[in-house]
Parts: sequence; C-alpha cells; structure tokens
Amino acid sequence: MAKNNSLIREENGVMYKKAKTWHIALAMMTGAGQMAFYLLMNGATYIGNANFGILVAVTGLVITGSRLLDGITDPIIAYFLERFNSKFGKVRFSIMFGWLIMALSTTLMCNIGPKLELAGGRGIAYFILCYAIYIIGYTFVSIAGQINMSILTNDPKQRPTIGVWSTAYAYLLPMIMGVVASAVILPRFNNIQGTEYFGTYNAVVIIVSLFFYILACIGIAPYDIPENFEGIKSADSSDTKPGIKDMVALIKDNKELQRFIVAATSDKLAQTIGSAAVVSTMLNGIMIGSMAISSILSAAAMLPSIIFAIIGAKIAGKKGSRAVMIRWTQICIGMNIAYAAYLLFAPTQLVGGILGGNITTGAILMAVIYVLFNFGNNAVKMVVSVATSHLRMDVVDYEMDRSGKYMPATVSATYSFVDKIVSSFGATIATLCVGLIGYTTTAPQQGDPLTWGVKLMTVLLMIGFPIVGWICTLAAMKNSAITYEKMEEIQKNISNKKAAQMQNEYELKRDEEGKILRAL
Repeated sequence: MAKNNSLIREENGVMYKKAKTWHIALAMMTGAGQMAFYLLMNGATYIGNANFGILVAVTGLVITGSRLLDGITDPIIAYFLERFNSKFGKVRFSIMFGWLIMALSTTLMCNIGPKLELAGGRGIAYFILCYAIYIIGYTFVSIAGQINMSILTNDPKQRPTIGVWSTAYAYLLPMIMGVVASAVILPRFNNIQGTEYFGTYNAVVIIVSLFFYILACIGIAPYDIPENFEGIKSADSSDTKPGIKDMVALIKDNKELQRFIVAATSDKLAQTIGSAAVVSTMLNGIMIGSMAISSILSAAAMLPSIIFAIIGAKIAGKKGSRAVMIRWTQICIGMNIAYAAYLLFAPTQLVGGILGGNITTGAILMAVIYVLFNFGNNAVKMVVSVATSHLRMDVVDYEMDRSGKYMPATVSATYSFVDKIVSSFGATIATLCVGLIGYTTTAPQQGDPLTWGVKLMTVLLMIGFPIVGWICTLAAMKNSAITYEKMEEIQKNISNKKAAQMQNEYELKRDEEGKILRAL
C-alpha cells in the first residue's frame, strides 16, 4: 500500500495510521454477510424439527454438541491464518473460503436434506454433520472479520468508527432480513416455519451474503498485504510470525484478553439466548400478537438508534473503550428493567391487532411505547457494541507491545472459541426453558395463547439473562488497565520498537556491505 500523508496523523509524538472511510465501510461488510447466515441458523431448532423430525429439546442439545467442535477448529484455523500468505491475501482468502463452506452446509441442511427423507438416528447424524461443516466456514469468516479491524487503522480517534460500521450492519441486516423473512417469505407458507420456508430463506441468504463478502474483499484489498501482519523481532529470533508457544502464552499471560473474553462472552451468551428463534416467536408472535407488525415497528425503532453508534464512537475516541463500556452497560441494565415491566404488565397484544384493523387509542399507545423501548434499548446497546469492538483491537496491540507478536487471528480465535463454546449453550438453554412451559414436542408459533408462563419465560430469556451478562461485564472491566492513556503509551512503545528494529536492520546491512567491500 503506497504511503499517503493524508492517512497519517500525529498526536503526542505518536504517528497513527488511518484508513479511507469507504475502505472501512466496505471491509466491515464481512459482519453483514455473517449476520445473514447467523439469522438463518438462528432457526436451527425449527430446521431440525421440520426437515428431520428431531424433537425441539434434542435439536438444542445437538446444536450445543456440534458447536463444541470449535474447540478444535478455532486454534487450528487461527494458527493457519497467522502464518498463511498468498497472492490473494490472507483475509480475502479466508472470507471467500468461509462463504463457500457455509453456503454448502446450509444448502445440504435446508434444500437437499429434506429430499433425502432422513429420520431418526440418520436424520440426527446428517444434521450434526451439516452443522459441523457450517461451523468451520463461520470460523474462517469470523476470524477474517476481526483481522480486518486490526489492520485497517491504529488511530484511537478512527478505530471506534470501525465499530460503528460493524454495529450498523449487525443491526440493519437483521432488520432488513427480518422484514423479508417474516413479512415476505413466511406469509407465502401460511406463516409456518417449515421446510419450504427455510429452503427459500437459505437461497436468499446465500445470494445476499455473497454480495456483501465481495464488497468486503474490495474494501480490505489495499490493507491485506504481508507487511501489515509483521510483528517485532526479538533479539534471539528473526521470525516475527507467532508459533504455538506464543499462542499459548497469549492465552495464559495476557490478563486484558482474559478480561475482554469474560465481558464479551457473558454478553454474547445472554444475547444468543434472548435472540433464539423460539424467544423471538414468543415475543413477536404471541406477546405482541403479530410477527409482521413487530418487525416493522422494530425496524422503525432501529434506524434512529444507529445514530448512537456514532455517538459511542465519538465518546470512545475521547475516553477509551473501557470507560464507555462501564458507563453504558450500567445504562443498559436500567433500561431493560423498565422494559421488563412493560412486557409483563402492559396489554401488549393490542399492538398485533393494528394490522387487523383494531386501531384503538390503547393499541396506538402500546405501539408507541414498544417502539420507544426498542429505540432506547437498541441505542444503548449500540454504544456498548462499538466500545467492545474497539476493546478487541486494543487487546491485539496490547499483546504486540507485551510480547512483540502481532496475533489478531489468535486473539479473535481465542475469543471466538470461548464465545462459541459458551454461546452454544444459548439454544439449549432457550429450548429447555420453553420446554418448562409446555413446548416439548413442538416449537412456539404465532397465535399461541398468551399465558403468564409465556410472559415470564420470554422476559427471563430476553431480558433476565442479558442483565446477568452485563453485571459480569462490569465486574471484568473494573480492574482493566486498558485506558485511553495506556493505549497511547502502548502505540508509542510499538512505534519506538519498530523504529529501533529498522535501525538495527539498517546497521546490520551496512556492516555486511562493508565486509564485502573490504574483501574486494
């Protein structure tokens, strides 16, 4: 990548590397492609039940067991990517290879599998195999997306804006796909999430994700070059590429990585539980009374709340990711306590009657309050999400200053490994919990009776577990050393070490040339 003075910023003696805004916007579309597949596989409980006759509770256990495969795939793929280079780049190869694997697995699961008429043990085995293949592809793309964040820029003013783009895609894509799935595709199949529905949905996801991944490759191409992956050479080694010992040392000795994992994975587990398909159906299809209108109102609340991602980036650029995570996580807890009270005690089903023509003052009032709560909840979560993305990039640089090894793939894989192991229990927890209120052989569907059991379980899964996750985040971040001032010091250390390394290499080269001249 050619040097461009407009992409260099100096502050307090540190030279920061910046990236073009449109490059960041495109590069972070890896998250949009990932989210498309995630939304499809969020309905894995329904896919297993409809396509292979697997009981709801059993499907949840199968998903948990299959995702434990990440205990093997994450470190292997991370090690491979840390040392891999090609003329097609490291990140771009990982993105497109991952897409191919995911597209293959979901097609086998949603389109080909049902035609094979597999049932019983054969159906379960086929489902597990497809899910395992999907996990491998998802891991490739997930690690590539996190590497993107680290190689684009090290500017603390610009880095949070990367989180803005990734957060915006993470919220906009579900909003758009949610409307497409519930208001366009689902009605074609009598509002039943069955075989035909998932077959169509899968085809849409494959096309949409490919579009996003191609754009992401275009955006990251100028930065996906070998020199952007170099670490700092130690005195006893000329190899800056990390080895197995370096990866183990990272996990064992980097306390900031450990704190980040606790904070991020506790939130992710809660999010996975709360966003499970069965929970969404209970909230939107039963408590609100209409998945279609719920998707529309949620979309209306989402668009203005994206502004808070920009606000979060501005604050993180001034105060650092740690300070933002602590303050806005506290706000999340307060907001969701109020949201829980609304869902438990307000006549929320009036909202669903609006599409049927029941436009009363009470229905409009309930709809407005629902939109306001969704807006507020999305807004504060946006800020936390941006700060969390920023913190992961800080951890990569923290490790480079600590050990001299540049390991964005390993940091990502370590987090991803723990995250997937923990969050894999999300589907199981959700399905087992809804089983306690009677959903053992069938999954919740729109139009089911609204009982107090449904109300309490929906609020517990969607709000109760996230509050526990946020409390874990506050505990983990309390003693974190990654402040704004500390990261400025780290960037200065890295810059000085690299300058010293270049000077040493220059002197060695000059000495070698001198020896050759004297020999002549």
